[in-house]
Amino acid sequence: MPEGDVTRRVGPELDLNRPSDARIYDLMLGGKNNFEIDRQVFAELLKVAPEIPQLATENRRWIAAAINRMAAAGIRQFLDLGSGLPAERNLHDEVLAVDPSARTVYVDNDVTAIAHGQALLADYRSTFFAAADLLDPAMVLEHPTVVDALDRDRPVGLIFGLTLHTLPGTDQLRQLLDDYLSPFPSGSFVAITHPMNPNDGSRLADFATSIEAKFREYFPRLRFRTREELTEALTDLEILDPGIVDLAHWWPTGQQNLSPTGAARLILGTLARKP
Repeated sequence: MPEGDVTRRVGPELDLNRPSDARIYDLMLGGKNNFEIDRQVFAELLKVAPEIPQLATENRRWIAAAINRMAAAGIRQFLDLGSGLPAERNLHDEVLAVDPSARTVYVDNDVTAIAHGQALLADYRSTFFAAADLLDPAMVLEHPTVVDALDRDRPVGLIFGLTLHTLPGTDQLRQLLDDYLSPFPSGSFVAITHPMNPNDGSRLADFATSIEAKFREYFPRLRFRTREELTEALTDLEILDPGIVDLAHWWPTGQQNLSPTGAARLILGTLARKP
């Protein structure tokens, strides 16, 4: 990566008084790369939704399954947009288990994620890290690391694991997906998990609203979406079975982790293909 690239692309410097969604997600997974402000916010979130750590684990489980489905369809290059901090088993571990020559590019602009991500990947020949803002597709796709690592003549697997919830509207989400997919051929995939609020007056909607309100105290741009909103944003893509469903019901009978409060229903997952 060119010298100075990190400071040019990542935005704000590290602020120990400001929580980081990447570090809080790391906390949910049992990680230790966090600060006091992150632990304080995490404790507040647990009061509203004690099952939040389980949701993070289920999200990782779903992404691993999506990678395997994409790999079974012939995908051998992946772009993880908003990768966060390294975990016990990372996306590239899933990819390399399928094909040791397959390529993974992580993208994040969180200062802590950049430091840990680059250190972790120093010894890998087919896994890379690009310090860039996932909400700026041009910045990401023009990043030297991304240009060098990905072959635009071959389909790609794009992964947005709980990273699209700061986009304000459906049109912006549809445009962002189109910007990422346009350089790549038919047969490319998009794997998405997204926080959901049915907004239908149900108890689940009330539960989702309480969690969303607590998150917004610290991350004002965050917004949950309905299933219908996410469906509308994906109208140009082929949505694969089982469709756009919550993570509690994605799995076949016998593999579902249904929680007592229904918290697992607050994350939608979908795998879509570029026609």
